[in-house]
Amino acid sequence: MRTAAERGLVPPIAILFGLNLVDELDRLAFAALTPELRDAFGLTDSQVVAIGALAGLCIMLGALPVGWLGDRYPRMRVVVLMALLWSAMSVLTALAWAVWVLVVARALSGIARTSSEVVHPSLLVDYYEPRAQPRAFRIHRLAAPISTAFALVIGGVGALVGWRWTFALVAVPTWLLVLAALSVREPPRTSRSVLDLGGGGPGVWSVLRQALRIRTLRRLWGSAFLLGATFIANTQLLSLFFERVHGYGAFGRGVVQGLYGIGMVVGILIGARIATRIIYRDDWGRLTVLIGAGVAVMSVALLLLSITPWAPLALAVCVLLGIGMGSYQPAFYPLLARVVPAETRSRTFGWTLLVTGLGAGLAVPLARVGELTSYRVTFAVFAASVLAGALVIASARRSVAADITAAGHPAEPGSTAPAPSV
Repeated sequence: MRTAAERGLVPPIAILFGLNLVDELDRLAFAALTPELRDAFGLTDSQVVAIGALAGLCIMLGALPVGWLGDRYPRMRVVVLMALLWSAMSVLTALAWAVWVLVVARALSGIARTSSEVVHPSLLVDYYEPRAQPRAFRIHRLAAPISTAFALVIGGVGALVGWRWTFALVAVPTWLLVLAALSVREPPRTSRSVLDLGGGGPGVWSVLRQALRIRTLRRLWGSAFLLGATFIANTQLLSLFFERVHGYGAFGRGVVQGLYGIGMVVGILIGARIATRIIYRDDWGRLTVLIGAGVAVMSVALLLLSITPWAPLALAVCVLLGIGMGSYQPAFYPLLARVVPAETRSRTFGWTLLVTGLGAGLAVPLARVGELTSYRVTFAVFAASVLAGALVIASARRSVAADITAAGHPAEPGSTAPAPSV
């Protein structure tokens, strides 16, 4: 069933999908053109990975403030402001005349892109009823892998006109979507928000203390930390891996990003279909098994990348890696939203992203290991870390039902009716 807020001039899912897609273009450009940026500023592999990971690490700076804004102010306004900021930082990256300017641009870009992971999910769970949420998140999460289709274009443009013009051009689509976003109406919140409480409500640290009492959430966070480096720095490391191990240039690295994105599309479609069936049976605990299985597929793919000597097989494994990365996402976000109180949802998403950002810090020493030895070693270590994350999240199944009840979300009767359209 669609809410009144959803019947705006432009469907909200279309705008949120579009913004989630275009914010990936800047990240893809940095990933595909990592060697060119490294050479332009005289950096080492680990240094350029550190700058790229900074966008992920800035989740620690941006997740909580953006989550705070999302719980206190109209969320679509926050989304628009953050979109304008990340597009401006893409232009600043293009104009960067020194390493410190590049660092500032990447840091602020990371903070702005936090809205796609913190405020967008909060909006989606208020636009759509629980049984429609896997489909809504399927559409939203498909934006990232679909955007990788542009990796081929980005790699080609980078080879033709250079990395500076490439970063300037990828900012343009965001400005067009911002104009469309102004027509989207704010949805009603599913429970009392801090707006209803006169600006009060629990503070940041109070939200953290409440969150840590939720057993399912603690396991989700443990898994997010172990996945952080892979989730945030994976595309950059793939570019360096294929450059160092298989001698790929800018266009070839664009192909790698595109294949990885194709795998994510397949994974999200599969994950959303299974998650929808699970939620229709009101068996939310089984979502942890689905998430764990997807993460385990990632571990297998990373291990295969570390040992295969053939470039064509490595390209095929990139598709498998994308399938694992995509398949758990339509289950992860609805489950997280279900086990926490609605009035603190945006800030809880913020804390989740912060934990993921902390895990991303592991990418820098692992990139150094790859630079000094081999990126095969780096991916082998990633495989072990990701497998541990799969086991952690799969162990949360028994606590889900009690946590949902404690969060104030009543159990829903099972249904065999068709899922609401999104």
